[in-house]
Amino acid sequence: MGITRTVKSTALAITILLLGLAAAACGGNDSSSGSFEDMVPQRANIVGSVDVDQFVDVINMDLEQLFELMASDTLDGPEGINEFFDIDPARIVELFGEVNRADIFAEAEADGNSEYFGVVLHGTFDENAVIALLQVASDGDLVQEDFMGTDVYTLPDDSDEITLSFLDSETLAIGSSGAVKDMIDLRGGDAESASGPMIEVFEDLRQGVFGFAAEVPQDAFAGEDLGSVPGLGDLPISLDFLSSLEIVGLGGKLNNDSLDLLISMDFTNDDAAETLEGFINGIVTLASGFSPDPRTTELLSSLEIDQDGRRLTITIEIPESELSDIVGDLTSTPVINPTVTPTLPPTPDIRNLQSRFGEEIVIMPSARHVEEGQAVEYSTIPPTSGLHWARWADCGWYPDGLPDEVTTHNLEHGNIVVSYNFPNPARVSELRRVLDNVDEFRSWGVARSYDKIPDGQLSLAAWGRLATFEGVSAREIEPFFEVFAGMVGPETVPC
Repeated sequence: MGITRTVKSTALAITILLLGLAAAACGGNDSSSGSFEDMVPQRANIVGSVDVDQFVDVINMDLEQLFELMASDTLDGPEGINEFFDIDPARIVELFGEVNRADIFAEAEADGNSEYFGVVLHGTFDENAVIALLQVASDGDLVQEDFMGTDVYTLPDDSDEITLSFLDSETLAIGSSGAVKDMIDLRGGDAESASGPMIEVFEDLRQGVFGFAAEVPQDAFAGEDLGSVPGLGDLPISLDFLSSLEIVGLGGKLNNDSLDLLISMDFTNDDAAETLEGFINGIVTLASGFSPDPRTTELLSSLEIDQDGRRLTITIEIPESELSDIVGDLTSTPVINPTVTPTLPPTPDIRNLQSRFGEEIVIMPSARHVEEGQAVEYSTIPPTSGLHWARWADCGWYPDGLPDEVTTHNLEHGNIVVSYNFPNPARVSELRRVLDNVDEFRSWGVARSYDKIPDGQLSLAAWGRLATFEGVSAREIEPFFEVFAGMVGPETVPC
């Protein structure tokens, strides 16, 4: 099947963020589209911001170097972003040439995953040009819908519904569908933004190159045996104080030729902060005495720890040259350019092709008709064979649905039944566009709304064959029709 939709969606979000950062090196401005804190939804428990102009100065990296990093195997896969997109860097500069700030937020779940997140790029954008580029990069038209008077876009085959929206000419929002729509509600005054201790920590840290803050779940360390972690088991101190950690912050500020890295930790009580302060001081003293590396010794000597009640603040001074070396190590990774592109044989064997699409289902008894109105119990949902009514459906669309006992008769005739459950009308429109381009659908296809499968799911059924997936994918639908339409079933009768 190739690249999964989850990987592709993630790659798109990361690509847009990095392209905005990279292009800012070619010229940004100091303007800003309002306060980011006012755009953070209440459910977010992670928030961050990057001053792009300062960031590119710190890492000492131009557009070509960063694009080289994105194309290397440091990003998932041997070809990095090039595995998913083929975008001319000059075109990127043209479209993202004046990004000055990038903001993020997310709701992290207990297992560390996040299905709710948002990225906001601030600068100037040509909406039509950006959408055109992304459609080329994603091999298909983006699905467009209106939400509260604002256009939002999703990938045509994206089950995770990564969404883009131009909130205005200077603000591009990217993220999960719910997060982007929450930002639109906030902009319209229809919701309240996040507030409280995490936002206060973030506001203290975001004034420099970057700032991040996160709430620590109350049960983050519950049941964890920290003593079993390599290197921690023999420490002469209990690590129970970590269970009192409430908020963690990270910030970076330029200070002449160095970056001051600041770590902030808020605990539920003063004792926990004091215990961690003593723990870190002891570790630093030991490390400074035994480290043979003068660079490490210099870094540790710049470390400062300050306790103020429940808050512990750690500051360390990192020379800019060290940051450049770190980034340089990443960008020196060789780029792998494949020279051979695999192709399918010009005259593939139909039997071999059939094994690639969907699951083969055991054929049920199907030799007779049952009285119309009588329900039949099938082995799969939707069915791929079995007893059925005497009538069948004409080819075409059935937005109000069709009984399984009717469509199973179509399957017996060698027809393809497309069953979809899309609460989002934009998904139905996208499916219509795809099927309009499938020649076999006109003579062999039936598409029906079908609430027996989960929301957002689509199933393709042929006689004894079933393929089910999330969203709409022309790459899945077109070959399924080519291989099975009129090719399987006891009878071959166009509908």
